Amino acid sequence: MDYIIKNAHFIFTHVPIALLIFSFVFDVLALIFRKNEWHAAGMLCLVVGALGAIASVLTGPDSPNPGVGAHEKFAQITMLLSIVLAVVRVGFLVWKKLELGQNVIYLILSLAVVVLVSYTGHLGGKMVHRDMQGGPGMGQFRGPGGGSNGQQQFGGQRQGGPGQGQGGAGGQGQGQGQGQGGPGGTGGQTQGGQASTVPAK
Repeated sequence: MDYIIKNAHFIFTHVPIALLIFSFVFDVLALIFRKNEWHAAGMLCLVVGALGAIASVLTGPDSPNPGVGAHEKFAQITMLLSIVLAVVRVGFLVWKKLELGQNVIYLILSLAVVVLVSYTGHLGGKMVHRDMQGGPGMGQFRGPGGGSNGQQQFGGQRQGGPGQGQGGAGGQGQGQGQGQGGPGGTGGQTQGGQASTVPAK
């Protein structure tokens, strides 16, 4: 239950995004196919979507993210416009028996709500989901001795040769090793780790 409460905003946000868009879609399809009963579905989606927008704004968490200001501003504009459209549409239907889903001005405002809720969701998504750089499985690793750096990738290549270290299976790794022998066969150092040779007898 605590999980649901703490993440209520992320649950509610899907309601206005989906239903406000479907409200506009139902009204347009009702005009195209001359199905007046589909306007009822459009109005229902509008009312529930407006309620979802209210819940999304009220449950919005505090965040130090610099993008939260713009996200919150567009969310409030979306909420207010969807509330106005829902109240006016229901009012006209109840008191004047007039279906606004057929009105051009209403449809333009409804399209504006679609654009607003989509952009608001986009801003929220940018704060939650980081941009992915590279392909799946991209990452860095260090080979034995800390001297081999590389990138591992699915279907990657393995490169090897004298003095070079190998990456893991399915990955690409490269390390350089150089050895210098001193007088009498005494050993030197390698890059990416240290090693000494046994003095020659």
